[in-house]
Amino acid sequence: MSAAVTNFDLFKEFYDFATDPQHTMNDVIKEFGGSSFYIPSAKTTIRNDEILTDYKNNLGKRGIIKELSRKYDLSEAQVYAITKEVREPSLFS
Repeated sequence: MSAAVTNFDLFKEFYDFATDPQHTMNDVIKEFGGSSFYIPSAKTTIRNDEILTDYKNNLGKRGIIKELSRKYDLSEAQVYAITKEVREPSLFS
């Protein structure tokens, strides 16, 4: 069973390929033309990094998900999704 490919994985692959000086614009178009993926905002990325840091610094603390959801004005489900990589490490990472 393989791990699910995330939007972040796709964007990272695109970014790494596109910024490789050996690849031309035509190479990028041939490889990724027609692809669709979401590029997250800097604000969201920074917020999620802060949530992960807060979560890691408070591992084992009761109610941390609820506390983070209030602090960042997100649902608990959103905080669970953001912290999933820390809470449920993949065997394939």
